[in-house]
Amino acid sequence: MTEAWVQFISSVEVGVALFAALQLYLQDRREADARPRHARKGLAAFLILSALSGFELLFDQSGFYDEVPILVGVLWPFRLFYGPVLLVYVLDMTRTPDVAWPMRLKLVIWGPAIAAFVASLSFFILPAPLRQTVYGLSDADTPFAIIVVLVFRGLFLVMTLAYLSAAFWVLTRHLKTVRQIFSNIENRTLSWLRAVLLIMLAAWSWAAITTVFLFSLISDPVIDLVDALVECAWIVTLGLYGLWQTPVYRDQTDAPQTLEPVEKYARSALSAERQAQIAGRLDAVMQRDKLYRDPMLSLSALASRLAVSPNHLSQSLNGHLGTSFFDYVNRLRVEEAVTRIRRTSDPLLTIAYDVGFNSRSTFNLAVKKTTGRTPSAFREG
Repeated sequence: MTEAWVQFISSVEVGVALFAALQLYLQDRREADARPRHARKGLAAFLILSALSGFELLFDQSGFYDEVPILVGVLWPFRLFYGPVLLVYVLDMTRTPDVAWPMRLKLVIWGPAIAAFVASLSFFILPAPLRQTVYGLSDADTPFAIIVVLVFRGLFLVMTLAYLSAAFWVLTRHLKTVRQIFSNIENRTLSWLRAVLLIMLAAWSWAAITTVFLFSLISDPVIDLVDALVECAWIVTLGLYGLWQTPVYRDQTDAPQTLEPVEKYARSALSAERQAQIAGRLDAVMQRDKLYRDPMLSLSALASRLAVSPNHLSQSLNGHLGTSFFDYVNRLRVEEAVTRIRRTSDPLLTIAYDVGFNSRSTFNLAVKKTTGRTPSAFREG
C-alpha cells in the first residue's frame, strides 16, 4: 500500500514539475522583448530535474529497474545540478537588470557541478550486480557497496547543501538591499523562496545525518513516502510561486547598482555635516509634501526630488538617521496612520491605503513593529 502511495505522489510530482516548467518557459518566451526580462529558465530547469528525480523513484518502486537493470542509476547524476540551477534562478531574480554575467561567476557556479557530474559517471563502470545492490535491488550487502553509497550520497549532499547555502546567503543580502531602495517591498523580498530553501536545507541536512549514521542499503518504504511528500510539496510551491513572482527590479532606476554597501560608507567622502544637511532636507520635504503617501515611492525617486544621488541619500539615512529607507518611510506612514486612527472613525483599511501601504497585512505588521500594538488597539484605547 505504501509503495502505491509513493508511486502516486511521484506521478503527481512529475506532472506538476513538467507542467510548471512548460508554463515558465512559455512566459519567458512571451517576455522575450520586454525589459527587464524576467528570467525563469533556472527555475524551469530545476523543475525538470525534479521531474527526473520523480521518474527515478517511479522506476525504482514500479520494478522497472528489475526489468531493465542496465538503466539502474542513469538519472541519478542529474541531481547534482539541483543546486546550480536554483542558484542561477536566485541570482537572476536579484541582480541588476540587463547586466551580463562575468565569465568568472559562470565558472564558479557551473565548474564544481560539472566536475562532480563527470566524477559520478564512474558509477556506471561498476559491475551490474554492485549497482543493483546500491539501489536496493539486491539483498547482497557488501562493505564496498556501503562505501559506494556513502561516497555518492555524500557527493550529492555536499554539493547541494553548498549551493543552497549560497542561494540563501544571496537572498539574505537581497532582503537588506530592497529595504534600502523601496518603501513597499511586497513581491520583492522573495520570502517564499527563502522558506522553500530552508525546507530543502532541512531535508537534505537530515539526509546527510542518515547517510552518516544509517548504512542500510534497502530503502524503507515509509522513508520513501516521506521523501516523496516533501519533494512534491516544494515542487508545487516553487511552481506556483515561480509563475506568480513578478520582477524585483522593473527598470534601471530601481536597480541597486548606484548604492555602496553600508560598510563602505565610513570610507566615503560624504561628511557628517553633509549627511545631516541631506537628512534635514529629507525630513522637511517629507513632512511638507507627505511623499511617503506614495505607495510606489522609491529611493531613486526621492533622491531626484532632493537633487542628490541615491547613494548619498542612502548614506544619510543609514549613517545619520540610523535607519533604512524602508523603515524610515514606513515609520512616517505609521505615525500618520496612528494619528488618524485616534482622531477619526475612518476604516482602518482606508487609512492604510491613504498613508501609502499596499495591503492590510503589511499595514498591521508595520504598526505592530513600530508601536508594539495593533492598529485596532489604538482605536479601542
